[in-house]
Amino acid sequence: MGEAKEKIKDYFDKNKIIYEEINHEPAGSAEEYHNTLGTRYEQQAKALFVRYKKTGQKGFIVVALPAQKQADLEKIRALTRAKEVRLATEGQLKEVTGCNFGELPPLGKLFGLQLFMDEDLLKEEKIYFNAGDLTYSIAVSPRSIQELEKPTLFEMD
Repeated sequence: MGEAKEKIKDYFDKNKIIYEEINHEPAGSAEEYHNTLGTRYEQQAKALFVRYKKTGQKGFIVVALPAQKQADLEKIRALTRAKEVRLATEGQLKEVTGCNFGELPPLGKLFGLQLFMDEDLLKEEKIYFNAGDLTYSIAVSPRSIQELEKPTLFEMD
């Protein structure tokens, strides 16, 4: 299995985060994930890799949303106070995180990035996400991620 998967597990283990590992059939989309794992969309943490541009500065952030929500890039731009935001390319995602599309966990610090997290994820007892592999997921308390990552919280409509 992938390097990103091991990096995620090590990050949680070193920070004493309690999590559940789940091996399953490949599931890249929210619907495939729902059908494969039986999770509600509200429990699925969809992680987006976003590139931003500010005056004299470019970078990336991770935005975590419940799977049923759509990302509003204008809202993300306002939250980051950036001049421009867009979804990063698959090449940029792979280079920075070691993950492919659908494999990115809702974590930022692990990759030296800031995490923006939709507050609705905190309403769930557990959230589920692919962790560096489309056949490997983690279930964890969103409060544990909040304590570990200290994300910028927001609400996406």
